[in-house]
Amino acid sequence: MKNSRRNGLVFVLILILTGSLLMGNVLAQETIYLNMGSTSSTSGLYAWCVGTASVINKADNNIITTVIESGAALDNLRRVKEGTFDFALCVDSASAMQLHKGISNFEGEGWEPIRWLFLRNAIVNRLYVKADSGIKTFKDLGGKKFCPGIPGASGTTNFINFDKVLGTGIDIVPATLGDAINLLSQGRIVGLQKSSGLTSLDAALIEVNLKTPLAVIGYSEDDIEKIRAAYPYILFFETPAGSIVELPDNPTIMEEGQVVGAVASSNLPEEVGYEIVKAYVEGFDEVAAAYPGIVGWDP
Repeated sequence: MKNSRRNGLVFVLILILTGSLLMGNVLAQETIYLNMGSTSSTSGLYAWCVGTASVINKADNNIITTVIESGAALDNLRRVKEGTFDFALCVDSASAMQLHKGISNFEGEGWEPIRWLFLRNAIVNRLYVKADSGIKTFKDLGGKKFCPGIPGASGTTNFINFDKVLGTGIDIVPATLGDAINLLSQGRIVGLQKSSGLTSLDAALIEVNLKTPLAVIGYSEDDIEKIRAAYPYILFFETPAGSIVELPDNPTIMEEGQVVGAVASSNLPEEVGYEIVKAYVEGFDEVAAAYPGIVGWDP
């Protein structure tokens, strides 16, 4: 009798353990749906976002990522904080640091949970003007209509802040890239700002340059000194003469630089974050085929 009870108890325990293992296996295979912040669909960088989501979704990780158009860096950071986005691309390290510490664009909004996922590349917020405009420096934009980018992008906010610090008095016209290109072609603005690779024009502006020849301008040493006195975390890169492939005659200039990548928060499970980074690294060549600007940059 005792042996029968013992055998029955063992049988029940085996059933419980088997059920637990099966349940654990089901949970492990449960599909995880994530919202990923990106940028404007008219930006050349949108291809990077779509390519990144594609390799994550193709990986054997039970993760389905939806690309959501946004206003880029600052917009993405705010929406990660509020939980609308599970993770986001097109965020520069300086903006992420501002949110973490609750300074500058995030004054009084400090949020410790923000985390860096992986690197995309280093870029510049490039100032494009018509080649025949006679505009040579940032200060020459004073009193003229210029598009700094889309509202919510860190580059747009930085440009507006620089204008205030330097007292340049630029007539600022925020707009999407597509609208800004139309305004430039129609002569309604003298130029526009667009994040670009260190040695090339933004993809959307290469065709524009063929029809409306462009030049790229920069900041003077005096400008940089004043800007960094107010915003010490801002980076500036030197772009040597002739280094921009499509503009071989452009002189040496100083441009605002950014280190850009992807962010999430500590609220995202560590194993999910790991799978996102793993998928990006393993699918890097496929993403690079969609957006060549990352070639040579180790994430």
